[in-house]
Amino acid sequence: MSNKQQLLSFLMNAEEPISGEHLSEQLGVSRTMIWKYIKSLKEDGHEVEAIKKKGYVLKQLSSQLSVETVSPYLETTHFARALYYLESCPSTQLVANELLVKGKGMHGLVVVSEEQTAGKGRLNRQWVSSKGKGLWTTWIIKPDLLPHEAPPITLVVALALAKAIHSTTGIQVDIKWPNDLLIDGKKVGGILTELQATPDKIEAILLGIGINVLQAEEELNQDLTKRATSLAIECDTPVDRTRLLAAMANELEQAITTFETQGFRRFQVEWERHSTMIGKMVTATTVRETIQGIALGLNEHGALLVQTGDGVRTLFSGDVTLSGKLDTFS
Repeated sequence: MSNKQQLLSFLMNAEEPISGEHLSEQLGVSRTMIWKYIKSLKEDGHEVEAIKKKGYVLKQLSSQLSVETVSPYLETTHFARALYYLESCPSTQLVANELLVKGKGMHGLVVVSEEQTAGKGRLNRQWVSSKGKGLWTTWIIKPDLLPHEAPPITLVVALALAKAIHSTTGIQVDIKWPNDLLIDGKKVGGILTELQATPDKIEAILLGIGINVLQAEEELNQDLTKRATSLAIECDTPVDRTRLLAAMANELEQAITTFETQGFRRFQVEWERHSTMIGKMVTATTVRETIQGIALGLNEHGALLVQTGDGVRTLFSGDVTLSGKLDTFS
């Protein structure tokens, strides 16, 4: 943690003004350097007040997502310890790819943009990413896995995100196989996973994660309002994007570390408890066909097992919906 980050942490945890002299002693730097750190924090959007003869007080954290604002809440070794922030970009997934090409895509780095002008979901579907209203992110991970072990990672990530949202807001999140996060049947988030690998080695996995956080109902497209929601709509208290991003990092690092050593079986039962469709009649549309049956659960590879009139089918990808109605929103 840098001196500037430590100073912000001191201010966040202080119950009374902290003198420049005390901060100077704690960080081992001059009073002049403390003043420069304070000035830099103000430039980042933090509201810091200097009270005469008492010291500095943090009145309000910046709403901008940054390493400085997120790090006090992190319990991670790698995840979100490096944060690449953008006001706007076509897609965080594209930015993350560029960082990898330039050799700057370290494990755990998260690309965060206030908006995406060309955000995409699965099957190249549009993902609306309104400015300042959500968490539009791509996480670069380099797990200790072989390529054939990687496919269930989307399911592991979905479960980690459900936990992060619940711990931050108290909201119960359901999971729609394979990559959607739902609240009372409405989509609040989604995951786009991109694997970069040779036949025997994973170079990187890009986890594109979009979560609707601050949108009001009138801000969602009318057609989407019936199928989409935001945490602000569902939550009785204000949602802090900084704390949510940190909770995502904490849960993701823990889940992926466990997945590396114990595989998907460790998550299978818990994932099924969060599922919206286990034991129910579903319609599944794949590239080749559409089938109907009862969703039985998942196998050890994360594939969906569907009981049809012709026997049990194993699905590794596709669009699956309840009640026989195909939902193409993703």
